Amino acid sequence: MRLTSDTIFCLVIMAGLLFSSAVAEAQEADIGGQPEVSADALLARQTALLAKMLERPADLDIAFEYATVSVMVGDYEAAISTFERMLIFAPNLPRVKLELGVLYYRLGSFETARYYFQSTLETPDVPEEVQQRVETYLSAIASKQQPTQFRADVIIGARYQSNANAAPGGRRVTLNGRDFILDDTATGQADINAFVAGRAYGSYDLGTQGDLIETDVVFYAARFADQVRLDTGLAEITLGPSFNMARFNFDDVQLGIYGVASGIRLNHANYNGALGVGTRLVARPDIQTEINAKLEWRQRWFNDTSEYPTVSDRNGYFVQFASKVSRQLTKGLQMRVLALADFEETRIKSQQSWEAGGGVGATYQFASPVKQLPHLWSIDLEAGYIYRAYDEPDPLVNAAVKQRDHEGWLRAALNVPLKYNVSAGLVGEVRRQNSNYDLSSYSNVSAMFSLRKAF
Repeated sequence: MRLTSDTIFCLVIMAGLLFSSAVAEAQEADIGGQPEVSADALLARQTALLAKMLERPADLDIAFEYATVSVMVGDYEAAISTFERMLIFAPNLPRVKLELGVLYYRLGSFETARYYFQSTLETPDVPEEVQQRVETYLSAIASKQQPTQFRADVIIGARYQSNANAAPGGRRVTLNGRDFILDDTATGQADINAFVAGRAYGSYDLGTQGDLIETDVVFYAARFADQVRLDTGLAEITLGPSFNMARFNFDDVQLGIYGVASGIRLNHANYNGALGVGTRLVARPDIQTEINAKLEWRQRWFNDTSEYPTVSDRNGYFVQFASKVSRQLTKGLQMRVLALADFEETRIKSQQSWEAGGGVGATYQFASPVKQLPHLWSIDLEAGYIYRAYDEPDPLVNAAVKQRDHEGWLRAALNVPLKYNVSAGLVGEVRRQNSNYDLSSYSNVSAMFSLRKAF
């Protein structure tokens, strides 16, 4: 097993912090407040409105409805072009200018958004609710354009696992062709733990065409009710410049280079430390698609303890690639595809391995069913698979055959905003690893409740 199951879980929590932040930003930039309608119905309505608009191009009511529906299905290009065409026919429409400002704000084009917002305020007879929304967005733009940016998330929660120690479910295992009976403590044990996790992001604008200095700090700590040997602490920091690639005619592309330092404590003792470098790429080929990719190299050192006396056998470097492609299919539905691969060099070759895998996921936002909680709720689903291969047989387990693992997971999460910056989460996961080494085959079912606070 490459890491303890709870250390793997903390990485999932870090991804959850990013997901929660993305959901919060989407809610912040939500426009219109339209009720949820099925995707097929929206697409059919968009097609029908397009036909009507072509027949009656001067009908602004049809054009406005077409643009609004286009936003709901994620067709932002159609919405922007329609709103802009409406202003040619009728330049004094404050609601149209407002919606254009919101769309450009969502796309990160803050100067264009500011132009439309200010133009909205200059329009005669601006409704009070429109003026209030414009002032809110202008304040948000001013904040985002400060040279120094900071945001943070903190999560606290509790998690139950049916197999917290990721051990075999049965006592009978085969080692070098002979059957052995494991002690009960060496099999899978259910447990519950409390945890706290957080992420803080800061950036400083260098004032050179969008170049930044960025830093990320993440931490995670868990305490178990029974399996105290799994008590975990993790901290990691990355720091480095990020370059706007528009200077090379790659619009909406940011390339970062950073150093990374991390440490893990396990069972209240130092377990692992690492230093390395990495590069990440964030690209938006169109307004509905985002690509995130990173490549990291780390030198890792493991510390032998009385509980883990041979982990220093894993000293060596670690190379990892991970990518995510997200696509906004409709206003409420986002899909993503994940890909990952890594290579772990170790001092003992039977511990040295590579792995590759991927996954698919979707996030769906919908109107709150509870009147007292007006913000959009969201459901997130994800499924993934990893194949892992070791370089040499482990002589203690099977001297003739190398270890091969197949790991898969299914995860579902519900996010319920209690306030604009506070949310509750429920997560359920089923994880299964099949291995030709009996000691490495296990199943784990987990359930988690958490509270998140954004700053």
